[in-house]
Amino acid sequence: MSVDYYMAIDPGKATGIAIGRMTEELPMDVIYKAIIPEGTVGFSEWLWKMRYGRAIIEEDCLNNFPDSYLTLDWHLDEVCENFRVLSTDFKPNVEPLRIEGIIIDRFGKSVHWQQPSDKKMIGDDFLKEQGLWTTGKKMGHTDGRDANDAMLHLFAYALKSKHEPSLRAYSN
Repeated sequence: MSVDYYMAIDPGKATGIAIGRMTEELPMDVIYKAIIPEGTVGFSEWLWKMRYGRAIIEEDCLNNFPDSYLTLDWHLDEVCENFRVLSTDFKPNVEPLRIEGIIIDRFGKSVHWQQPSDKKMIGDDFLKEQGLWTTGKKMGHTDGRDANDAMLHLFAYALKSKHEPSLRAYSN
């Protein structure tokens, strides 16, 4: 069995992370979401601690595919919002650019870059309807926006890649 994992990253002073899995038969399923504080340093430390996402995936494989764990064929790709300076920003926060540097250094060409506007393809209402919407209280943060944005990028990737099981499961 082959399982495709995607780690969506919404970089910033607080970085949103969402990891999802899908197969040829199964739709996108969010298995992990987090908000990583402390900008570049926090993200870099989290990435190292989580073995670049592999620790989360290996645990998911062990829990959800125990009979085929040893022979399971899985891989991880990254989906990341590409930082854009707005013309209204007099002094922009460039922390996302630093995080993008780490992502390029660690993952190279496997990253699927998205525009901030790609989140609108999915929208907050979708997350709420699917019971995925998160709050700051649940995330231990001032708000859940960064984790929600990462999930929007995750589902935007599934939509843009025309993943049939996800399209069937989540179309209204």
